[in-house]
Amino acid sequence: MSAPPPTVSPAPPPYAGARSDEMHVLLDGLAPVAATVALLLADAGVCLLNVNDRSPVTAGDAAQGPYAPALMGVAREYAVRKLLRERWSRCVPLSAPELFCTSLVPTAVMLRTREVAGPLPRDLAGPVMIPAPDPQLPVLTVVSDGATALTWPVTPWSSRPCRECLVRTVTRARRVLREDPPVHRPPVATEHGPALRTVCRVATAAQVAVDLLERTLDPHGHAPDAGAGDPAADIGLRYGTWRTTLPGTSDCLCSLPG
Repeated sequence: MSAPPPTVSPAPPPYAGARSDEMHVLLDGLAPVAATVALLLADAGVCLLNVNDRSPVTAGDAAQGPYAPALMGVAREYAVRKLLRERWSRCVPLSAPELFCTSLVPTAVMLRTREVAGPLPRDLAGPVMIPAPDPQLPVLTVVSDGATALTWPVTPWSSRPCRECLVRTVTRARRVLREDPPVHRPPVATEHGPALRTVCRVATAAQVAVDLLERTLDPHGHAPDAGAGDPAADIGLRYGTWRTTLPGTSDCLCSLPG
């Protein structure tokens, strides 16, 4: 008697995730890292971009890219919209955070970026969101500090790290770099040269763009509020291309779920 034919597993169902052109991304703050993320997302087919930052493009922005020197002095949000429209005719970026969709849209996500604009961690700068978005909107927070970038885990807007948490984490990151520097350079992050800053910007932006795409397009990915309010979640620390993590803290009420 012949052996029964081998069992053949059924083919996996076709990918059921959303398309990139269905993503809705709100960018709050358009430091060079965030501006580069916007361009990378548009490269990936994301058309629904809402950009918010009225501060002017500075000489430092133009030195790092992707802002061109000709854009110095104009509002960052205008400059990013111009760059997007020039490169992708299908992309119609807005600067209207009050019109952004709610967390009920599964492909909606927010990138919140801040930057240390001076020599001290407390020189933290960034736009003010008025009006505030949906409290449950998933938010990824990034702070740039010269050649250093810090990335927080995704949380709902209501549980985002507060300004004091951002400042304290920048201080901790500078201490790590001062006590165990990955390269032989001056210890204060804001003193590093344009080349290392540019490398950090590109590497950080690429990772953030991937994280946002995976989060919203992968049907098996995390729920929008996965890990929300977890004070033990690690914070990513990047210095140029070197990467490590900082342990999260629980000494602030902003770590509690909203």
